[in-house]
Amino acid sequence: MLDIDLTTILAQIINFLVTAVALYFLLFKPTVKRIEERSQEKEQMLLNAKEKEKEAEEKLTRIENRLANIDKEIEARLEEAYQKAQAESEALLQETQKEAERIIRDAENEAEKRQRLEMEELEQELVQTILNISSQVLSKTTPEKTHEMLIEELNKEIWDMGKSDMPQVRTIRDSLAERTPTVNVVSAKELTPEQQRSLVRTFSALADRNVNMEIEINPELIAGIRIRMGDLVVENNLATELAELRSEVIESLEESVDTQDG
Repeated sequence: MLDIDLTTILAQIINFLVTAVALYFLLFKPTVKRIEERSQEKEQMLLNAKEKEKEAEEKLTRIENRLANIDKEIEARLEEAYQKAQAESEALLQETQKEAERIIRDAENEAEKRQRLEMEELEQELVQTILNISSQVLSKTTPEKTHEMLIEELNKEIWDMGKSDMPQVRTIRDSLAERTPTVNVVSAKELTPEQQRSLVRTFSALADRNVNMEIEINPELIAGIRIRMGDLVVENNLATELAELRSEVIESLEESVDTQDG
């Protein structure tokens, strides 16, 4: 018969149970926990992967839609760029036309102004040439009587001033102060002694005192004289009349040009 030691068997059973419990708490339970955690991590990773896959699918769908409409989008962009370029080109063209019109207007105005100036210069040269010729002709053809008549007219004008315009006479006398006045005479020709005496008498009466007289001969006056005493300047000669005629002719020509332009 077998000799069974129950005590030993019971001890072995207890040792086994203790070992099993120890293994359960020390090895199996942590292992199971780690397995569960790994399982949860895998599930989370799987969920994340599915979400990323879904996002990727959505992005892929958007890309596919974008690619499907890319031709239309490109065409729309090109049309927009073309319209913008057309608008900019039109604006630039209009601005260029305005600038060109302004330049043309300025050029026309400048040309008109220059033409007007040239016409005025030509008119003045023409009038001056005519007057120069007239002056030369008058210098050679004016009779001595004309020269004498011009001197007599001026002498009479000054003499009459002493009778008819005493306020002006007093003004002239006051301007001479106390000094002996000098009468500066510019004559186209030599003055006769009688003409000199007549002028001295007239201007002495005007100044209410004796006067000195200085005489200068200037043939450019053609005929007649120019006299200055203090602030008083009087003249009666053909050169002055030609100068006045020149101004009147030029003024008349300018008015005629303005009338034609109008």
